[in-house]
Amino acid sequence: MKRTPQLDFPVLASTVTLCRPLWRSLASAVAWQIQIGRLPAGHRLPSTRTLARELGVSRNTVALAFDALIGDGLVAGRVGDGTYVLSHTHWSTEPVWRRARRWIRDPDGLLLWITT
Repeated sequence: MKRTPQLDFPVLASTVTLCRPLWRSLASAVAWQIQIGRLPAGHRLPSTRTLARELGVSRNTVALAFDALIGDGLVAGRVGDGTYVLSHTHWSTEPVWRRARRWIRDPDGLLLWITT
């Protein structure tokens, strides 16, 4: 049986305050960890059953999140083998560190940068 390291980052902490589906929050949390390099290329993600059990959510929720990541081109599934993180050269979007940045000030005067 293949072992994968556990995902040790907070996935569902902010979903209570955000008004979006749970699968989308999960997909964006995993996508962010991939884009910042915490989940490197070639890393095998846990199975949908394992991740659903660890997070206490439905397997369908995790499957929808994985489907969204596959659709975004961040991961690829291999039948009977698992889901693996793709190299950033295969992504359909630019990695966070390569995107153009724009500086803005919020209403409180705090300086923020956003990617375009």
